[in-house]
Amino acid sequence: MSKQKVETELRGIINLCKAVTSGGVEPFDVDVDYILSVIRKYYPELQDVKDFCTDASALKELSNVLQRQNDWIQYKSTTLYKDPFLLNQQILRMEISSIAEAFLKSWHPVVEMEQLSAKTLAGSLGYWADLIPFGERWKEPELQLVDAEIATLEDAKMLGFLLEEGFNELLEAFWSELGKKVGEEGKIEYWDWIGADTYDETIRRSYLTVFLVSYGYAEIQIDRFSETIEITRNKIQKSNPSKSKLSIPTLVDYEEWRRWRKE
Repeated sequence: MSKQKVETELRGIINLCKAVTSGGVEPFDVDVDYILSVIRKYYPELQDVKDFCTDASALKELSNVLQRQNDWIQYKSTTLYKDPFLLNQQILRMEISSIAEAFLKSWHPVVEMEQLSAKTLAGSLGYWADLIPFGERWKEPELQLVDAEIATLEDAKMLGFLLEEGFNELLEAFWSELGKKVGEEGKIEYWDWIGADTYDETIRRSYLTVFLVSYGYAEIQIDRFSETIEITRNKIQKSNPSKSKLSIPTLVDYEEWRRWRKE
């Protein structure tokens, strides 16, 4: 086996493991058994100090992956979280009788005879009796003719259908505001950036942030271990004109906004 092939395989393993450490690849997406088999296969082919150093580096990076996997399991176990993959593996190892027993213990029928009474039956009959007939519910709405007029550009802006400034100019201004917020560090917590005094303004800022990211003005970094989201501002726009623009869905939960406001 050629020395170049051994070097290429081991470097590939090192780069893959480093991608896990940097957050680019999920720790459990790495097949640890396969990587160990590759290292074990190439170990007899090592000839000089450089080859042994490369092999040791591959083992070191693989140990970092295992540490990330261990940290993830410990963190999720403290939050009583059960990953779908681990749950699926556990179910596959269970006997059919054990699965049936677990189902019976957790089975809670929607309706039980003990819950039926004369009072609840009377309430149900009253509900159905008060419903509007289908014929009335499905009636076509009565349309009224109104006089149509021509709206000017100023009228459209006043009604909120058009922005006072162009969308590109709006993004540029938003990008400049991000530069003032991030300072020298170049990044900011997601909620500290989109959060505003009102929920409507928070949604608007989240909406514009999506376009900042998709147009190359900024980048969004998500750490699933610490459950943090950060916005990093690009000093120059990095969008590629040959690629189509893709929007990134973001969640702006109302309760999470309220918690952020209290903090």
